[in-house]
Amino acid sequence: MFTPPPGPWSRTDWTVADLQTGLEGSPYSVPELTESRDRVRSMLKRIRNVTTDTASARDQLFANLAAFSEPLKRSHRVRELHESNRVEGLGPELIAHTHEILSSKDASDIERELTRYTITKSVESDPRTLDVLQLSGAKNFADTIMYGNDRPITEIDIRGMHKTLMGPRHPLAGRYKVWCNEISGAAHTPFAPTDTPSAMGQLVEWLGHVRKNSLLPPVIIAATVHAWLAHVHPFDDGNGRVARLLANIVVGSAGLPPLIIRVSGDRSRYINALAVSDEGGDLAPLIGVFLRVLERAIGDMRNPRWALRIFEEEIKQRAASSYVQWKSSFVSWLELLGGHLALHGLEIRTDPEEMVDQVAYARIRNGTREGLVVGGIGSQERYPGSRVYLLLDPAGELFRHSEGEPALSFLIYSRRPWSTTVYEKMFGTIVELIVREGRGDSVVIRTKSGRTLSIAPDEAAEFVASALARDFQDGIAKAHVLEPPLNRYPWRRSINGI
Repeated sequence: MFTPPPGPWSRTDWTVADLQTGLEGSPYSVPELTESRDRVRSMLKRIRNVTTDTASARDQLFANLAAFSEPLKRSHRVRELHESNRVEGLGPELIAHTHEILSSKDASDIERELTRYTITKSVESDPRTLDVLQLSGAKNFADTIMYGNDRPITEIDIRGMHKTLMGPRHPLAGRYKVWCNEISGAAHTPFAPTDTPSAMGQLVEWLGHVRKNSLLPPVIIAATVHAWLAHVHPFDDGNGRVARLLANIVVGSAGLPPLIIRVSGDRSRYINALAVSDEGGDLAPLIGVFLRVLERAIGDMRNPRWALRIFEEEIKQRAASSYVQWKSSFVSWLELLGGHLALHGLEIRTDPEEMVDQVAYARIRNGTREGLVVGGIGSQERYPGSRVYLLLDPAGELFRHSEGEPALSFLIYSRRPWSTTVYEKMFGTIVELIVREGRGDSVVIRTKSGRTLSIAPDEAAEFVASALARDFQDGIAKAHVLEPPLNRYPWRRSINGI
């Protein structure tokens, strides 16, 4: 399924010193503090496990279930295109629509011609279809580079991917930006157009050097070029999708599964991790997101029959499922919670698009402890700097009360240098709770004192809201203070004259 080329990419004995050396010439570095170095070593151990687990899972897949390798690869391709477009707010709403598009003649034309499009007027009239086909073409362009010879990736390659991605009608397709741009919702200001070619030249020079000499684990190279390109923001539009394609070239050429950033469960961590890399040059959260995605894909490789079954069920959108019943109960309860929180001056924010989807729900029911962040609670006016995040994962102590429903617990923002996560558990009044699907007394709560309560939804919402209000008042929900940004581009000072 994912056959790596011969070479040193299977190396597992990476050290902190290797990382420091490999990152030279990039905007990123490994911190000097002993505590941070310990977290880097823990991350390297996780990278080693991903490398060895991928090889083991691939061998098992080919030895025992070779017939499933191509269908699983196709399912990964459909999911990758679908999720990448959804992260950007593009593409069809249903993965079934993406599946139909990629099975069409138009997608086959792009597969053959790569950068040339033979899209009929009926396809042009459907912007969602056009979005999918453009990304499909760009992915195939990236595959050509990934499975071609060992020549370094060039700026021309990156601009060519962008041109294919944006389509021939975009006025700046394949061209660096000519006006200053900004990243929606981010404080970071991207490079000026005059600085962009120099920054991109530095990026591809570094990328070619570390890949040629195998100086870093592929997942760290992928995170570096992704964060770096997103930081420079060289194009007027499509930067995120090009960055994800570039990262997939790196991991794919090393025989690793594709990096599929899912809107449900991954997007919040992914966006926050990019913000952390922009603020202080800390790659660890983004590396953590990529490792989490790779670990999930390795699980699919180990159990291809299950992965295909979940994929097919997602395509069919089976409405009368346990997932739909649970989600309806859970969303309704969150609305009750929001009403009671408002009485304490707190606001809950959740995005239905980022709520746990059917595949993530099935993974949790099967015991996958991924942890899905699905919203936040706070009040900037009353409690500045405090925020509680909603986490869904398999039940802990409440497993006896669960029939597979996810448990809800609470996190706070707590970034530390070179830690692979930006969250940590909040040690508040409520440890975890379960909203049981379609039941009368449907909420089970476990408190810090060890009590377990099984109460009606409205009563549970009032109880949880009061407990969270106390946590805010007591400062338990306070986020840790971020470190000041690092000056990662000292050479820009002379260019800009400041």
